[in-house]
Amino acid sequence: VEDRNFRDHWGIHLASVARATIRNVLAGRVREGGSTITQQLARNLFLTHEQTASRKIHEAVLALRIEQNYSKDEILEMYLNQIYFGDGSYGIQAAARGFFGKGVNDLTLAESALLAGLPRNPRGYSPYRHPEAAQRRRDLVLRSMEACNYINAAQAQAARAETLDVAASPLSPNNAPYFMEMVRQFLANQLGNQATFESGLTIHTTLDLPWQQETEKFLENHMTQLEETTEAEDTRAKYLEAAEKAKSPKLAYLQGAALVLDAKTGAIRVLVGGRSFEESKFNRVTSAKRQPGSAFKPFIYLTAIQKGYYPSYMLMDAPVVFYEPNQDPWRPQNYDLQFRGPVTLRRALEKSINIPTIKIQEEIGTPAVIQNARSAGIGTPIPAFRSLALGTAEVTLQDLTYAYAVFANNGIRVEPLFITRILDSSGNVIREYRPRQHEVLEAPPVAMLNDMMQSVMKSGTGASARWRWEFTLPAGGKTGTTDGYSDAWFVGYTPQTVTGVWVGYDQPKPIGERMTGARAALPLWAKIMKRVTEGDPPTKFEVPDQLVSRDVCSETGLPATAACPAKASEIFLNQFIPTEMCYLHSSAQDLRSRNRWKRFQNRGRDWSKEDEEERHVGNPRKKP
Repeated sequence: VEDRNFRDHWGIHLASVARATIRNVLAGRVREGGSTITQQLARNLFLTHEQTASRKIHEAVLALRIEQNYSKDEILEMYLNQIYFGDGSYGIQAAARGFFGKGVNDLTLAESALLAGLPRNPRGYSPYRHPEAAQRRRDLVLRSMEACNYINAAQAQAARAETLDVAASPLSPNNAPYFMEMVRQFLANQLGNQATFESGLTIHTTLDLPWQQETEKFLENHMTQLEETTEAEDTRAKYLEAAEKAKSPKLAYLQGAALVLDAKTGAIRVLVGGRSFEESKFNRVTSAKRQPGSAFKPFIYLTAIQKGYYPSYMLMDAPVVFYEPNQDPWRPQNYDLQFRGPVTLRRALEKSINIPTIKIQEEIGTPAVIQNARSAGIGTPIPAFRSLALGTAEVTLQDLTYAYAVFANNGIRVEPLFITRILDSSGNVIREYRPRQHEVLEAPPVAMLNDMMQSVMKSGTGASARWRWEFTLPAGGKTGTTDGYSDAWFVGYTPQTVTGVWVGYDQPKPIGERMTGARAALPLWAKIMKRVTEGDPPTKFEVPDQLVSRDVCSETGLPATAACPAKASEIFLNQFIPTEMCYLHSSAQDLRSRNRWKRFQNRGRDWSKEDEEERHVGNPRKKP
């Protein structure tokens, strides 16, 4: 029923591909794949499930290679041993035991036909959820077998007369399917398919199953609420309604993903790659590359700290224009379209203000920012554009969350860990995996960044985690929102635990009006973190001896004098403490200098078009 010409083709079936292409064009969307069993095997073993032309080409090439190296029986065996049958069952033996409580060799014809019909739509044809659809699908398989002369009419009629008679208790569909699939792919790559599927291995993983199951519920409830709040046109409820009628609906509803790590060991405790593995096997934690928006900004501020900037350093939040040859002038804006005048480095990060971030990146140099992001673990391409300050370089949720773990772990990177031991069929340990750590960033600058990231949670864009969602442990974090509200992020951490959350559509489009990271992602992050840190002591972040506190003037950000009317305590790296005291309130300050400072303060708030053109960057007619 999946591939009637399997025994005759050489990996791909051109007639099926042509037929599927015509039907997809007429339907205006992807309704049929035209994939052979060999192509499906290639996709499940080596590729993603994205509906793209490049993926289909890779799939076809791999299918040809598989056909060259394995017999048809070997290909069918590999396919049956790894395909997903639904309700937590991977592989034909697991499906036989899960649905019927018996081994493959003991299945009846009717039972075999039921299982053969499941891989096309495991949820829609589930005998537990949709028994009538499952029976229709089974009978279709039996008719196909009869048409192809595998069984005679009497056998087909007798099998159709049988009831479904599945086991009373299915395997749980909530046992971390995205995580399980990641483990399966890792084992197949490390040990080979035969050892993985036929050796009776026992795998010990880092997953916390109760946390995983609760996080899946949190995510689904949150996505449903967002669909209602935004009055989404495509919802999962509509998808399921269409799937029950076996209409093969387009998967276009709002998605989300979440990852929880142990900051010290890198162990994955929770991984949710989407709302339903049965409906979409695409893992949005490990494979989806999306722009992180302001969630990338910590790498810029860390680089500034390394180069001698300090949290009370004053930046000008005022319009700026960038000119490049053969390009339109770029006039970046803040999220709220407002300009604040002088702001501190800390305040700019707290409130995620774009203009000061762009200016500080110009001063410190984009290559240094990229190097820090690379060191922390961002593996996707990072182009050296000015817009990098706004988070335009695509990342995966896994990379970004592990990079934030470097902050939580004081500059030490821990590699992803999700398997601890592999045992053979006799219980002997054949592989063991331990945490792998190495220092990638110096601890003092990271500690200063952690202090600033805690301000984000205290009085910045992440503050609602405290006052609304009642998450109280010491933590740092950062929101991320992309243009048009198409991606919402929140990644945050305590010294022990790091959690990353992403919300958006697979095909980017607006989540909803003003659906920022704080509104669309942070509430889910807070619910997850409250659960996974339950019982944790309020551990503070480490403060190395190289960090010292000084009173600074609240107006200039420089070390305060006795005449400063308003002071605040701020931290500095001891080698970068400013030698200049606050000149605005020093005894030697004259009235003219004070008035000049006042004009400097007001310039950002009352900026005119003429002023803007006087202070552009990169204008070939004037010097910056």
